[in-house]
Amino acid sequence: MNRKKIKKKYMISCYELRIGNYVLVDSNLHSISAISRTTASTLEADENNEEVVSEHSLDNIEPVPLTDDIIRQCGFAFHNYFKFWQLITTGIRSEMNISPDYEVIDFMRKPILKKLTSLHQLQNIYFLLKGRELQFAKKELQMAI
Repeated sequence: MNRKKIKKKYMISCYELRIGNYVLVDSNLHSISAISRTTASTLEADENNEEVVSEHSLDNIEPVPLTDDIIRQCGFAFHNYFKFWQLITTGIRSEMNISPDYEVIDFMRKPILKKLTSLHQLQNIYFLLKGRELQFAKKELQMAI
């Protein structure tokens, strides 16, 4: 019997998205600029580095999977001594800690949020906890799709 691995497409609910979230459209990184119940408008830089707005059905928008590289692009650094990711933006205090399993952890290393799976989830949680946007250094995504 020939079994093929079928990639399940994950649609993001309009209620999960915020303006500024990064998502994938046709395997390309886009930033959400407007949201309705069935569509979302996104910004993308063209070859001249000018922003292009396009509208997409929510069926065609996918989450950016959370990886070590994506977390690094958000400004987190992995500390081998502590064995978790830390976001330190000013001074020496950590703003947020994330375990290697992508769980948001408190200062006692107890999970306060289990298993983040995508960039937009991390962006939303950071905004809820800190009241400001999580910085993301947009680079070319190297994904095995």
